[in-house]
Amino acid sequence: MFIKYTPKTPHIKIIPLLPLKKDGKGYAFDNDSVTLRPGTNELKDEEWEAIKPHIKDLINKEITPFTVTVKAGKGGKDKKAKTLKDVPATTARKIIEGCQDPETLRKWFNQELPDELLLVVSKRMRKLKVEPDDLKDEDEADLDLKGEDINTEGKPDGNAGSKGNEDEADPDPDPDPEDEEVPDFDGSRNSGS
Repeated sequence: MFIKYTPKTPHIKIIPLLPLKKDGKGYAFDNDSVTLRPGTNELKDEEWEAIKPHIKDLINKEITPFTVTVKAGKGGKDKKAKTLKDVPATTARKIIEGCQDPETLRKWFNQELPDELLLVVSKRMRKLKVEPDDLKDEDEADLDLKGEDINTEGKPDGNAGSKGNEDEADPDPDPDPEDEEVPDFDGSRNSGS
């Protein structure tokens, strides 16, 4: 399901996803809220049903749900597009160009879309400075700094982890005899010689 969000003053809207019971069954959600950004947003039908009671006064004013009907072939029955990949290319292009949500763009980028639509998605991502390979889980990123990742100023070292030869480093242009007696930051060298 697609949502067009057009607030009077541009801002994001975060709506909690509270479990909704329908016919005795509840929906399980991946997130605890829905974030609407100005422009086009894509939601699951279950998410829309869950947030609808909380935004009754905004529906068809700032928040407009819309569907795209996909025409079936001869003798077939028209159906409602569930995701962007079900939408005809010309309409999909307009939907992509109206999207400002990084997560939705990443989701579309990872879907099996025709090449021409993937190009439109990637252009939109570039315009909004969204990287397709941003890390989502902290499990995927090893962000712990190790002792070798810290330089003498205590800042992350850009050459961390490289096993370079210390003898190849630029020698100090003005060697001071007192410097020889002070051990290195990590204490690995002997003082003196």
